[in-house]
Amino acid sequence: MTTKSTRTSSAKAGPSDSAEEAEKLAESTQQSDTADMSPEERTQLADKVIRDHVIVGTGTGLIPIPIFDLVAAIGTQLNLIRKLAKVYDVPFSENRAKTAVTALLGSLGGVGAGTFIASSLMKTVPVLGTALGIAGSGATLGAFTFAVGKVFQQHFESGGDILNFDVAAYKDHFRKMVKKGETVSEEKPEAA
Repeated sequence: MTTKSTRTSSAKAGPSDSAEEAEKLAESTQQSDTADMSPEERTQLADKVIRDHVIVGTGTGLIPIPIFDLVAAIGTQLNLIRKLAKVYDVPFSENRAKTAVTALLGSLGGVGAGTFIASSLMKTVPVLGTALGIAGSGATLGAFTFAVGKVFQQHFESGGDILNFDVAAYKDHFRKMVKKGETVSEEKPEAA
């Protein structure tokens, strides 16, 4: 009986350990790649990461189910912050990132935050509401993703990390980036 449980636990630990080791190796390889980058190269890589996530963030607006699009967009933004943290070799905390994204949304005030929620909930109206909701929420979520990326890019470039991120310090910059993101998210992606 003991042998069976040992086998079961060792069988479970084996693949899990291998996956963890592979992930650590991939992260250390990427960190050594980014450690050798010039500040300009880092900025270019960060801009590409942001651009790629804006495309995905805009695409989350195509999800026809209200609120699911917001959940997918927040997941995209958390992944964006995680990848920017890797580019800048700073530690990442998912809980802190969730708090930061929520606080940034809240920093837009009731009207700003309401726009995100309303564009999603508009999809509950059959046909016309769904079409308008998809169009509106895609652009809105893309703009928000762009702004989150630009705020964290600036924060990480100035030597900050996720643990010392202060929403109040970036509130005005975030609002400007949301406005800029509205035009960026509507642009067609460049051909790679």
